[in-house]
Amino acid sequence: MSIPANGQRVLSLSAIVVAGLCWSVAMGVFGLWLIFEPHAGVLSSASVRVSGGLAVVFGAQVVFLMCIADRVFSRAHLKLTRSIEGLLGAIFFVCSCVLAVSAIVDWTIV
Repeated sequence: MSIPANGQRVLSLSAIVVAGLCWSVAMGVFGLWLIFEPHAGVLSSASVRVSGGLAVVFGAQVVFLMCIADRVFSRAHLKLTRSIEGLLGAIFFVCSCVLAVSAIVDWTIV
């Protein structure tokens, strides 16, 4: 007994959505933990902690949009979705660059 082609598509879409949702939620929780919990070592610096947390949170948003929203809402306006994904990706990139610079600066001070 085989699954019809439409059933296979629904199963694969469901698997991608569940995996993407777990991935983005885990990244979001990790990013918020980085921002709001006190840490020791290099993460004790507020600039490292906040920029790293924001980078992970915005990365989670990008993962959610790419893995879930684009597949579930495939008829959404393409210019709007690409511009939002580009904006969040740019913010993720800037936060990652700030994280790298602040980690290097904080590491050389210690």
